Amino acid sequence: MKSIAITSGKGGVGKTSIVANLAYAIAEMGKQVMILDADLGLGNVDVLMGLNVKWTLEHVLHGEKSVEEIVLEGPGGVKVIPAGSGVEELTTLGPQERLTLMSQFQELMKEVDVFFIDTAPGISSNVIFFNLAASEVIVVVSPDPSSLVDAYALIKVMSLRHSKREFNLLLNNVSDADEASRIFERFDSVASRFLGVTLHYLGHVLADHNVPKAARGKRMLLEAFPYSKASVCINRIARRVCELPVELVRGELMENLLLGQIWREA
Repeated sequence: MKSIAITSGKGGVGKTSIVANLAYAIAEMGKQVMILDADLGLGNVDVLMGLNVKWTLEHVLHGEKSVEEIVLEGPGGVKVIPAGSGVEELTTLGPQERLTLMSQFQELMKEVDVFFIDTAPGISSNVIFFNLAASEVIVVVSPDPSSLVDAYALIKVMSLRHSKREFNLLLNNVSDADEASRIFERFDSVASRFLGVTLHYLGHVLADHNVPKAARGKRMLLEAFPYSKASVCINRIARRVCELPVELVRGELMENLLLGQIWREA
């Protein structure tokens, strides 16, 4: 089982679209995939996948439902744990509340091959918590300079305060492969020099007018436009994601949480 956090320094870089479509692509390969919408309070994975949500993590925290009872099945058989939307209290969970949630997720994770955590953007305590929980972290950036600056800030916090040394970088909405390579090389040079981290280039997704078109129709890009430029890129990245290290110990996720310096962020 792989647990993979997909995160970003700022919003608007297409992170959730990447998560949903990667999950769909991997499910099409015959894998069991689940997404935890960890953008607590402003979750929208369900919207992007065209799902009707009745119960969310808000109800789990209030003791009204178990995590198993709120899981939805999306396109391609992808399982989704929906977050609340417009619920301020979910954005300020305490350490014990987060650990309680993650202990419940642990049981569900045993049933899947890939467990994606779609974090909120930024460097809030919730974001840091969920990134530390995963065995792999994918940072999504766009060519926008503010996206790069904020992604650097996120990696800086994770590396200097929490000793996270390796990250996977995914370039989204680029004009071509050369632009993606140039951005990665510059970013990698600065990050390795000043932060001492190792960045792995996971791949790029080309700018594609079909992406917003699919989103407006509440359909998966790979489902609505399977041969579009962005879909081809996502399928390529999905194969690389499947090659990322597998967690050998079922309890690794909880060990990451308990051994990390999460409490400082509370």
